[in-house]
Amino acid sequence: MNIALTGAAIILLATLGGIVIVRRNSSEQAIQVKAVLFGVYFWGLVFLQLVVFGLLFYGLKHR
Repeated sequence: MNIALTGAAIILLATLGGIVIVRRNSSEQAIQVKAVLFGVYFWGLVFLQLVVFGLLFYGLKHR
């Protein structure tokens, strides 16, 4: 169950972060460009969070 909650938290944070970054950085761009940028930011944030959570998990398990 903890893995599912962690995954849900990662998806939620990546979605909110992607929306915030797109709204802040691309005020005068077309909707299609904003959609593509959201995808890039979303997957970038997911990857970053997976690396951080993976390192934390590894560090906690191998103490």
